[in-house]
Amino acid sequence: MPQLKTIKPVLSAFLSISLLSTGIGLSLQAIHAGTAHAASVNSTAATVSKDTLLPLKWKVTTDGIGMYDIKQSVRNGILYFSAKNTLYAKNIASGQIRWSYRTGEHPQIVTKNSVFFIDNNEQLVKVSASAGKLLWKVKVSERPMEIGGQACLMNGKVYFANESGGVAAYDPGTGKKLWENKKIPMYVGTLHGEYKGVLVVSSTVDNIRRQFFGLDPATGKQLWRTEGIYSMIAYQEGQLVLREQAKAAYANVKAPVPGHLLTLVSMNPVTGKVTTKENYQALDDISRQGNFFTFIQKPYVYSVDGNFDKDEYTLTRFTRGANAGSAPKSYESFGKWLAGPADGMAFFQKGTQITGVHLAGDSVVTFDNPASKVEHLQRVGKAVFAIYENGYISINHSDTGALLGMIKSGAATPYFGDITIVNGIALITTEHNILAVSLPKGWQ
Repeated sequence: MPQLKTIKPVLSAFLSISLLSTGIGLSLQAIHAGTAHAASVNSTAATVSKDTLLPLKWKVTTDGIGMYDIKQSVRNGILYFSAKNTLYAKNIASGQIRWSYRTGEHPQIVTKNSVFFIDNNEQLVKVSASAGKLLWKVKVSERPMEIGGQACLMNGKVYFANESGGVAAYDPGTGKKLWENKKIPMYVGTLHGEYKGVLVVSSTVDNIRRQFFGLDPATGKQLWRTEGIYSMIAYQEGQLVLREQAKAAYANVKAPVPGHLLTLVSMNPVTGKVTTKENYQALDDISRQGNFFTFIQKPYVYSVDGNFDKDEYTLTRFTRGANAGSAPKSYESFGKWLAGPADGMAFFQKGTQITGVHLAGDSVVTFDNPASKVEHLQRVGKAVFAIYENGYISINHSDTGALLGMIKSGAATPYFGDITIVNGIALITTEHNILAVSLPKGWQ
C-alpha cells in the first residue's frame, strides 16, 4: 500500500474524528496521528543517570513539516528533509550533507532514483536522488495554496491533490499531466489508494462529516460520492472498512445519548455503497465518547476510546463479526493505554510504571524506567521508545523491559513525530530538529 499523506490545517473540531490510525494494510495519518505528540514543559524532571544517557550522533534543524509523516523520508541510507526553503540529502551514518537544492521543500515522494516535492511556486518538482539535479517541474496550482498540496506515487502515476480543490495525475517520468478533475474538494483531504481499479480519496465536509469519492484512475472522472462521519481503517476482502462516529459525540447535548462504543461499516470501493454495519458494545451515553485508535487484526478489532474531558484512554478488544451483545475484553486493569497493538503487544502505564502486555495470553513485561509520566510511546522492532513529560526519551527492550539507554531531546517545545530506525540509528523528529542516536547492540 502507498504511504498516505494528509493535508493538515489546525482544526480542533476535526481532531476527534481524524485521530484514527491504521488497521491492516492501510493507514490514516491524522493530525495526530498521527502522529505528533506533545510533552509538557512544566513538569518536574525525572532523575536520569549520566551513565544511561546516549550521545547524539548528530542533530539537524528542520522546518518541522516531516514531523507529521507516517515514515520519515529515508532511502538507501539517506535522509531527505527541508529547512529554510532548501531540500537536503543527508548521509545517516556519517551525518554529512550529500547535496542540497535551493527552493526545495519537504519531500512528498522518495524513490530509489528520485525525490518529488511541491515548491513555493505551486510547482511539482522532481530531482535526482543521487545528486539533487533538477529533472522536471510542472505547475500544479493556478493560485497560491493556503496550506499546501500533497502528492503520492501509485501504480505508475503521481497523484496530486490541492486543498483548495482538485485531484490530478502526472506521468512520473516526464511530468506530463495525464488528467485533472478540479471539481473534487480536497480540503483536509487524503489520497487513500487504488482499490479494485478505483482511486479513492476523501475530504472533510464541515470538519465533522467526511466525503469519500471514487475516481477513474485513467481519466479522473468521478464515479461515486459517499458522505458520513467516517474514518478509514482498513481494506479487507475487497471492502473498505470505515469507523462510523455518532453525531452526538460532536453536538453540545445535555441529556444522555445511547449508542455504541464501536461501529464499523464496510464500503464497496467500486460503487461507494455501504454494504454492512457492525455495532459493538451498547452504551447508555456516548455524548462525550471519543476514539483515538482503531486496529483490525483477524479475528479481532481493537479500539482505544476515552472521554473527551479526560486525558485517559482504554483499550478494548472485540471479536469481529460478533453482535453487540458479545462480551468484549477490556485492558483497563493494566492502566492508561499508551500504544499498540504493535507486533502482538500493547503498552500501558499505571502510576509511573510502564508495562507491555502480550495480547495472546496477557503475559506482562515490566519496564525499567524513570518515575515520570509518559506522553508518547512507540515500538520500533525490539526497541520501545517512551517520551516523558520532561522531554527525556527512554529506550527499553520489548522482550525483557530492560533499559537500553536514555536520550535528552533538548527540545524547547517538545513535540515529537514517529521514530524511524535505519541501520541501528534512531531518527527522532521534534518540532524543529531531527536527532540521530546510535542504539546499543541490545536493541535488536
